[in-house]
Amino acid sequence: MKLIFITTIICILRMLWWKPIWAIVNPNDETANIVVYLRKPNDMGPRSWIAGVNCLEAFSELYFQRREQLTRSLNVVSVQAYNLTTPAAQIQLGYLKQLNEFIGQNYTHRKYYQLRVISDGKAYNGSYLNRQGLVLADYYVIVLDNVTRLSNLLRRHMLQSISWNPGAKFLVLYHNANDRNRTEETAIEIFTEMQRIFVSRVALLYATSATKYSLIALRYYHESNCRELTALPFGQCNDGKLNPGAAAMKPMLHKYFNAFNAKNCTFHLCASILAPYVESDCIEGIEMKLIGFLKDRLKFKLNQTCSYDSRGVEDDFGEFSGLLGKLDKKSCDFIIGGFYPDNDVNEKFWVTDCYLQDRYTWFVKLANARPIWLALCSIFDTSTWLSLLGMLFISWMFWYIFVILLPEPRKSKDFSLTGINNLAVVICVSVNERPFCHASRMFFLALTLYGLNVSTTYASKLISVLTDPGLMHQIDSLHEVVAAGIPFGGSEESRDWFENEEDQWIFDDYNDSLDFQPTSTNLEAVRIGERVILSSRMYMLQNKIVDDLYAFQQNVFSSPVQMIMKPGFPFLFEFNLLIRRMRDFGILDKINDDFRYNNTYLNRIQRMRPDFTGVKI
Repeated sequence: MKLIFITTIICILRMLWWKPIWAIVNPNDETANIVVYLRKPNDMGPRSWIAGVNCLEAFSELYFQRREQLTRSLNVVSVQAYNLTTPAAQIQLGYLKQLNEFIGQNYTHRKYYQLRVISDGKAYNGSYLNRQGLVLADYYVIVLDNVTRLSNLLRRHMLQSISWNPGAKFLVLYHNANDRNRTEETAIEIFTEMQRIFVSRVALLYATSATKYSLIALRYYHESNCRELTALPFGQCNDGKLNPGAAAMKPMLHKYFNAFNAKNCTFHLCASILAPYVESDCIEGIEMKLIGFLKDRLKFKLNQTCSYDSRGVEDDFGEFSGLLGKLDKKSCDFIIGGFYPDNDVNEKFWVTDCYLQDRYTWFVKLANARPIWLALCSIFDTSTWLSLLGMLFISWMFWYIFVILLPEPRKSKDFSLTGINNLAVVICVSVNERPFCHASRMFFLALTLYGLNVSTTYASKLISVLTDPGLMHQIDSLHEVVAAGIPFGGSEESRDWFENEEDQWIFDDYNDSLDFQPTSTNLEAVRIGERVILSSRMYMLQNKIVDDLYAFQQNVFSSPVQMIMKPGFPFLFEFNLLIRRMRDFGILDKINDDFRYNNTYLNRIQRMRPDFTGVKI
């Protein structure tokens, strides 16, 4: 009996010697959602997971800092994964408890953090919640035991959440005893997964033993090898204690996760040719000047591509057309071209602060010139001549009464003669009749002044009509356009402005084909009355055909002009900071006024005087 017992013990020890890791599962309990692995005593004891929790806590106190001053609470997202191995599962649970205790025991009136939880137990659907007023996440905490789990969490759960923010700071703890000797390889795999979804601020706590962690930073935007992914170790955490300490760690965290350096980085700019924002030479333009200013200040390089592509819209399958499609496929880092971001763009992309404003209205054919003979009829308006005849009759009666009551010669008291004299004075014709009485002379003088005024007004009106006979009836509303049977439309992205109950009739008849894009060729068709196009006033001001078109007085809508970029662009803060300073110092207003009141009129002078080439516009 003793021999059998000893033999059994030896067999068990040999099995544990060759296979040190065994999984204990409960096949009969279908509700079991955790797998417990037997490891060496040091790995499965409380010391291992307590060390991981303490390292997360110590590092997060330094890492969870923002350079922006916010008036709201910061949002921390704890990503919970089921079926984690030991001790990763205990570290995840322990740190979540500490987060709840820290937030719950804050007795001050201000809440510094708000906790959100995302788990892989259920897929998220953003349509469940209303996006209005939603605050994006600021920090993510993820505990992992393999890279495959990270890929699943990102694509099936985190990306689907409505608070997803690739510009947030990510804190990842990786603990897997089998990968302790694969620090650099596993870190590169984790960072590659993050970079695919445009995440740039990632700090990794990689377990090199049961209680020791290596601190690794994702380095993608740096001065030496910009846009080349590297894993940079910058410290260690041993049993919950950081090395180097907090004082030395803070400047390192600022350098690696806040102060990204754009120097020597090359970004790809896709621009839509739309003057005055982007000229056809892909060098001049208001927005090109702004990009040049940002490039000089941040010291980055630029590969710019200009085309006549539109901004683009999202189709029913979630795919974007135009430059937004190129941006979504990573062919561009940001796009410009007088674009305004609507709600669909704001949900899927990032935008800079507003630096210009544009107004859109309908442009139609300018009405034909009125014939001179028809213009002369405006002088002979019925009410005008009735008033003049009435005044002549009244003055005639007064003249007759004066000459009857006053001692004037008998020959001057004839009724018909007073009428003829009155008419002659009004039209400023000299007559031989001169009153003898002073009262009659005063009336005669007043009537003469009235006649001078009438003749002068008539002469000036006649001159203005002969020199500028005016225009025929001008179409000034979209209802008149529809009544005339003229097709109307514009760019594809502008159609969404009319998708409402009041303007549904415009949305239904709106044409967004290439024939209705605001280009010089299509504007020639507008000039001859073949179509009506919705365009921006800024674009039309610099176009040579603007004087031959008529713009509706009322704007259809006003929109901000902003740069659009892929979510996660790390230099959005720097871009916005420079744009705000330019706006505060009046530089953007100066650029706008120079275009409206200088270049616009210089262009008009150049069109009127072809030899006016002394000024480069």
